[in-house]
Amino acid sequence: RQRPTADALAWLRSSVEHDIAFGRFGLWLPVIGVVGVFAAVAAPFDPPAFAIILAAATAWIARVIAGRSRAAVLAPWFLALAAFLTGAAALSVQSVWFATDVIRYSGTSTVEGTLASVRTREDGRTQVVLRIEDAAELPKPWPHQVRLSVRSGGPFEVGERVRVTARLFPLTGPAMPGGYDPGRRLYFDRIGATGFAYGAPERLEPPPRWSLLAQIGLVRAAITSRLSNAMEPRAAGFAAAVLVGERGGLAAADTEALRIAGLGHILAISGLHMALVAGGVFAAVRSGLALIPAIALRYPIKKLAAVTGLAAAILYLAVSGGSVATVRAFVMLSVALIAVLRDRPELTKRTEADAAGVVMARDPISATEPGFQMSFAAVIALVGAYEWRSARQAGRRMPDVWLRPALVFMAGLAATSLIAGLATLPVGAYHFHRIAPLGLIANLMAMPVFSLITMPLGVIALIAMPFGLEQLPLSMMDYSIRAILSVAHAVAGQTGDGGVIGSVPVIAPVLAMGGLLWTALFTGGWRTLGLLPIIIGLALLPYGPRPDVYVSPDGSTVAARSGTGALVFIGKDTGFVADMWRKANGEGTTSDAKEPDSAICDPLGCVLPSATGPIAVPISPRALDIDCKLASLVISARLRRSCAQTPSVTRDDLSQMGAAALNFGPNDEWIVRWGRPNGPVRAWQVPSRMRY
Repeated sequence: RQRPTADALAWLRSSVEHDIAFGRFGLWLPVIGVVGVFAAVAAPFDPPAFAIILAAATAWIARVIAGRSRAAVLAPWFLALAAFLTGAAALSVQSVWFATDVIRYSGTSTVEGTLASVRTREDGRTQVVLRIEDAAELPKPWPHQVRLSVRSGGPFEVGERVRVTARLFPLTGPAMPGGYDPGRRLYFDRIGATGFAYGAPERLEPPPRWSLLAQIGLVRAAITSRLSNAMEPRAAGFAAAVLVGERGGLAAADTEALRIAGLGHILAISGLHMALVAGGVFAAVRSGLALIPAIALRYPIKKLAAVTGLAAAILYLAVSGGSVATVRAFVMLSVALIAVLRDRPELTKRTEADAAGVVMARDPISATEPGFQMSFAAVIALVGAYEWRSARQAGRRMPDVWLRPALVFMAGLAATSLIAGLATLPVGAYHFHRIAPLGLIANLMAMPVFSLITMPLGVIALIAMPFGLEQLPLSMMDYSIRAILSVAHAVAGQTGDGGVIGSVPVIAPVLAMGGLLWTALFTGGWRTLGLLPIIIGLALLPYGPRPDVYVSPDGSTVAARSGTGALVFIGKDTGFVADMWRKANGEGTTSDAKEPDSAICDPLGCVLPSATGPIAVPISPRALDIDCKLASLVISARLRRSCAQTPSVTRDDLSQMGAAALNFGPNDEWIVRWGRPNGPVRAWQVPSRMRY
């Protein structure tokens, strides 16, 4: 009876010893640091930076002392604690020294400052980030920067000084409990308010001619103009998005088709684009130098190619706009190329851990962003699969057939798409409530065109532009882009709303990612144990919460599930919030048919029919007394009074706690989840709907 247990223990001991010998446990330090960042974000208060830094330093010292004493068995635990506290300390340092003040009330003000960034949005408007130098009507301390939507007066240049009258709003919280918090990202980007401009900004001074940012802005504008002149409008918008990060020319229908088809990653300049640009330059330079014996036999051509690839990556980072995802991809690629210069393998888990550590040190809050999570999940899975395949193929010789290169490429592309798609599926489903069921087919059809034709031609066109020779590569690139868009629309047409999965329980991506890390980071026999949480996590994806009622943070939009399960709205039923709620409810982003149970409104308020009884949204105090007697739930966001007995969501509740999601419980009572359950206790959290 004891033999199976003894064998299992021996197997576990052997696996642990194997991974200790190969240093695999050290790869978990960045993961533990990420957990520390999440813990610091979730804390119900702003953690004091000095105290956490002191605690992290103490843990590191304790690890060193334990490792040199008889308490060596405690050293790994002190190391894990130190990594956890270092992640939390990094976020605290970022919050104290690299964040901003935020406005507490919405209002109108004339602000003056320098344009820090300029971006054309997909709806055609210009979005600018203004570094404030003067704002007389704003209470001090002023935010470091504000983000504004501008309708007219452009084009603008980075570094230009302007004066503008704008309506400013505090940073907003999640659109629903557990959702993405846009205000947090803006806060750490040193943006303390958002809003829109009244009219065209007044230009005060042009950007200084010596400004590097201004010169880069001029180059990006010139590239966009050349693309527009040489290509069909839809193709030019696509090319501008993947070459210079300018999405304003993209057609909304094309963008949505790419997302539904599972090709949305093409538009975000990230690891794929960096690898194609820098990797293509690296391969071209190395191959070219190898053809010259006088150089190939005397100089380290691989290192020369790595330096050239790194230079190409720096230039691409500059012209692409330097978004968070692009910078993260640049850091990861740079670590790999520097590994080549140091004669280290460029594609290993240790290189990946180094890249994660550099990204975390530069921007700790990015660990909470979908882009960070999905990109590292894909890289972890791909490098793990590469290591596994390399170990399996060691000593084997593939048969030499003339079709081998094409077969290897297509097999590699299929494996890459499948592995990366499965690795990012739980995270993507959690954040976006959508999966791409036909994504593998779309990637197999579109990615060879994008990788072998579109991006190489784009790089050639960029190189040729200073000489005015970009017309030929851009015309060929135009046809390849049309082919990609045709694939996207065809696959999206077959998918429809079939990819909408609804809200996902948080435990699902946690289990799946934990299993992925276990399987990829360990190489001992026990790595197979990671398959169990992966399977459980994927199986739990469809079982997320389905609220009966949603309320937006400012109370302007309310939705309830009708008897058919579809959402019925009061307020704006289109836009980001409504689309997010519909996806979380398992619906498409638009209703194909008129919902039979629509809201009933009059000048005094509205009543929403729902499966749990009528839900009242009174506007007038006269309607409140009646609604309190007849409704099962009252949303009194527009009134200062509320019901004494009937369950209510009040103005003060939303102001302090943010968005609400309610379920009718088994004991005939309403169960409420809040967007910020602890109230506005963090520096980026501001009470809603307050004015000055």
